[in-house]
Amino acid sequence: MRRDSTTLRGRTRDSSWQWLLIGIVLGLGCASVFCLAAYASNLLVLNIPGQVAFASNQTPTVVEIEREVTRVVVVTATDAPTAVQPTPVAQQQTTAPTITPLVIMPTPLGGLAPASANTLAGALISTPTAGVVAPVVGVTLPAIVPTSPVTVRPTELVNIPGGTFIMGTDIAEATRAIDDCRDRDGGTGCDISFTTDSIPPHTVTVNSFALERFEVTYQQYVDFLNALGPRSHLNGCGGQPCVAVRGSGPSERPGSYISFDGTRYSVTTELYLNRPVAYVTWYGADAYCKFIGRRLPTEAEWEYAARRPDGRLYPWGNVWDASRARTSRPQNFGGPEPVNAFPNGVSADGIYNLAGNVAEWVQDWYSPTYYGEQAAKQVVIDPQGPPSGTLKVHRGGHWDALPLFARTVHRGDQDPLNPQLFIGFRCAASVQTATPVTPAGQPTIALPSTPVPSGASN
Repeated sequence: MRRDSTTLRGRTRDSSWQWLLIGIVLGLGCASVFCLAAYASNLLVLNIPGQVAFASNQTPTVVEIEREVTRVVVVTATDAPTAVQPTPVAQQQTTAPTITPLVIMPTPLGGLAPASANTLAGALISTPTAGVVAPVVGVTLPAIVPTSPVTVRPTELVNIPGGTFIMGTDIAEATRAIDDCRDRDGGTGCDISFTTDSIPPHTVTVNSFALERFEVTYQQYVDFLNALGPRSHLNGCGGQPCVAVRGSGPSERPGSYISFDGTRYSVTTELYLNRPVAYVTWYGADAYCKFIGRRLPTEAEWEYAARRPDGRLYPWGNVWDASRARTSRPQNFGGPEPVNAFPNGVSADGIYNLAGNVAEWVQDWYSPTYYGEQAAKQVVIDPQGPPSGTLKVHRGGHWDALPLFARTVHRGDQDPLNPQLFIGFRCAASVQTATPVTPAGQPTIALPSTPVPSGASN
């Protein structure tokens, strides 16, 4: 009996691996049947390495593989910027892309004809004919053309009859101005050297033209930028920067009142909508005027308009009056006033803020000896300034300067690509295109109906 029991236990122990194998086979079989059933009913998702798998009732999972890529943006004349699929650096071409020149198409507004052809600083903007677009050379970005209907509302023009006047000043007046700068206005560093480029006085004849009644506002300039399209502030003005927008980058200024969000330009505060635009380059001023079918005034035109009709030292007369212009006196704080401020300081033709507020770019290149060269000529008619230079002229003084610089004879100079918080502009037009316009949204100012007070004219 014991032998039989021992034999049975031995047989059972020797066959235990067989029972284990049978259990494993049965378990795998059951699991396979369960998995197949779950897969068939979309309860189980199989993820194969390198692939993204998802069931029809699930949200796909996007797997991003990091690699060095470059995004190329193509800008066309009619479409918004379109992102092209990223291309690995190793597959990109090493040659520079072909750049389409920028086109600025002046659009007549208010019955005005486009400005005549004019060549300045290597940028040619010609009067367009039907169906023909004149290119501008020297562009470094893809073409930018107006992306929306032009909404710039030009300022009313004032017709200025032509005439002959004495341009510039003499050493006696300049010396008195320096004395006033020091004694009356408490200025420091008042020096006769500030006045010598306006000497000697010389006779100049100016043909009839028209000048805008007000300085160009922030609202008008933002409308201009939006008409050109995104990024136009960078080099949309004859291939050069137009204006510094708000920011801390190399082409930006923290004090600018123009913001750019990557798509649209806007004025940062309603308080400045009707104040004179600043931080505009000379090229930005020139391009704006041409865009609305006008141009910058020449230095001679500007001075003639400010001094009419009797050669006055200030737009209102020969006696300084701090209540008639925005300068640093009697006190210096804030910034420029709205373009229709100081109605008591208008010129004889009703033009505002030719003294103070912001200085104004004019057409001419600057030379400190130009007046002496003109004085040597027997006849000077519509002088255009030196043929070339490195600085441009600005006139009229500004809110952060002493009254010395607000005299109608004073000349300022600045790098045309170095915009300043105190320099703006206004446009002019030749007489054949100078149909006065009073657009909506701009103040309508009648010419003074009473003479200038006697104390302001002697």
